[in-house]
Amino acid sequence: MKKELWLVLMSVFLALPCPGMADETKTEDDVVLVDDMIVTASRSEQANEKVPAQITVITAEEIKSSGAQSVPDALKHLGGVVVSDLNGNSMYQKVDMGGFGESCDRHVAVLVNGRKINPIDQSPVNFLSIPIENVEKIELVHGGNSVLYGGDAMGGVINIITKEARDGVHGWLEEGIGSHGTAKGLAGVSFSSGKFAGSIGGGFYDTDGYRDHSDASRQNAEATFNYDPSDALGLSFKASTTKADYEYPGGLTKAEMETDRKQADPDFPDDKGESQDDAYILSVKSDWGTFGRFNVDFSYRTYERHDISWGSSFDYDLDTVGVTPQYVLDHSIFGKENRLTLGFEYYDTDYDALFYHYSDYDHSQDTAGFYLQDEFGILENLILNLGARYEECNTSLKYVMLGTNKDVDEDEWAWNVGLAYIFSHRSKVYVRAYQAYRFPRVDEFMNVSTGAINKELSHEISKGYEAGVRFVGMGSRLIADLRLFTFDADDEITWVGSWLTGQNENLNKTRHRGGELNVDYKANRLITLFAGAGYTDAEVVSGQYYGVDISGNKIPLVPEFKATLGFALNFDFGLTFRCQYNYLDDRYAGSDFNNSDEKLDQAHTVDVYLAYPYKQVEFFANATNIFNEEYCDGYSGSYYPAAEAVYYGGIRVKF
Repeated sequence: MKKELWLVLMSVFLALPCPGMADETKTEDDVVLVDDMIVTASRSEQANEKVPAQITVITAEEIKSSGAQSVPDALKHLGGVVVSDLNGNSMYQKVDMGGFGESCDRHVAVLVNGRKINPIDQSPVNFLSIPIENVEKIELVHGGNSVLYGGDAMGGVINIITKEARDGVHGWLEEGIGSHGTAKGLAGVSFSSGKFAGSIGGGFYDTDGYRDHSDASRQNAEATFNYDPSDALGLSFKASTTKADYEYPGGLTKAEMETDRKQADPDFPDDKGESQDDAYILSVKSDWGTFGRFNVDFSYRTYERHDISWGSSFDYDLDTVGVTPQYVLDHSIFGKENRLTLGFEYYDTDYDALFYHYSDYDHSQDTAGFYLQDEFGILENLILNLGARYEECNTSLKYVMLGTNKDVDEDEWAWNVGLAYIFSHRSKVYVRAYQAYRFPRVDEFMNVSTGAINKELSHEISKGYEAGVRFVGMGSRLIADLRLFTFDADDEITWVGSWLTGQNENLNKTRHRGGELNVDYKANRLITLFAGAGYTDAEVVSGQYYGVDISGNKIPLVPEFKATLGFALNFDFGLTFRCQYNYLDDRYAGSDFNNSDEKLDQAHTVDVYLAYPYKQVEFFANATNIFNEEYCDGYSGSYYPAAEAVYYGGIRVKF
């Protein structure tokens, strides 16, 4: 692998501008387009440099040029963000922000247009139900942000913002094929005229997967209709439906993986699942002029899933109702700029699960959170951010067969204090302190296989500090984001019981600290360089695992180092070429809290992307892991091999 690494590093070196190569006349093509306005960090549009936190924005153009086939794929190049895909078919990918390892999906709030889609059980977010082609941009808030987004936001927030209709009538079409029998197609049309706008589209995705018994398919459709009767009022209705079928290849022993890394788990050859995910959102936006802005979303989501996992049959049926009103007032105090945000979030989920057609679970969970955030301009270039949230979580657990019932009522506060100093245009240095929390999932309280309840299980609380710098310079051709962080988590929940009891318990205290750096530099009209690096030290300060003291041990599945390095070439005749090197450090396998097993090997991979537009048509091709690096993810004694080289290409048409 050293030879391939040197080839990539040499390519980057040769791409660097030398004296005399620099362009004396700057054009718009010389400028990196900086997305100054973000919505996730304030829940309303705000300039990035005014927010005391690190916010990363990934645009639709960046998603396309990366060759990403899913939302998690689009995040892989970021330092400090770790993406895993046990099944190798994009079904139930996980994103780790902050070093939570195997429970990472329960510590990152995932939103679609501001609507939280985290499930109330331990299943990860189904990213396969979110077509990457329909994404306008992805905003990430790094670090705990429970003030605005409640539980699950201990490690960060991912807000997926979908595309809106543009003026006139526009259509699009994409078809592609690739390795492992992969095929994808999508089509849509949008319109906008006067007070009315809308879009409708759909698509399919199908793959045989890298390993045996890892097929996955998705069919989806979505529609949006907007009506703005006046400048002061806007109405929007969105509906989406997604059907997915997938297979679980399962884990392998080390001997099985070395014999044939593509084989499925021979002990559970029939594990598979199917799901249906439907969502409806009605949004009302009103502008009251000097009296502020009031917005409210009403949402309903129904999610059905049938799984055969570990040889056991499960049926799930979840119905979620959400109401999220928000009021924003921009006004001055003593001649200083001030923005006040008040909001309320209510989600009510009914959860029915059937285990082997006779063990019936009837759970419910509702959360109600009130939040307040104030952004005050102490000076023109010094912003103070203060926020607080109070949330109640009521969980009702019911095991019908044995008549086991329990109601758990919890509440918690979150707060945030931060300062952002704008030292130059679009650039800032910031510090902040915060408290975040997470309430347990219903099947962390009660295991679906046994009905056992851990009556002592408590919610998690973290207190953290971070500081960072965002620098935009050289005519906006250079963007650099640096963040340092540390936080302690009390009562972090992990699986520390036997497989027979299915017990989840609290660790006394864990500590997460580290840093991340992301840099983009447009050297000239032809060459763009980018790099990302992350360091995470996540350890158990005090706690036990199966009755053994594990104080001082590392949290499994958290690599200490992760890095990316690459370049993009954008030729004047339209051709685009992108090459990216990825490094993932070794780490302890999942569940190895004793740190006694052999670590999962580090990985070095290289991805490339090529695109060429001709009029309204674009031809593209991308390849991941082109040098066939063999690496894997996994748990103690159970390995999940990652794919070797994967190729995909196709055509896009816009009209």
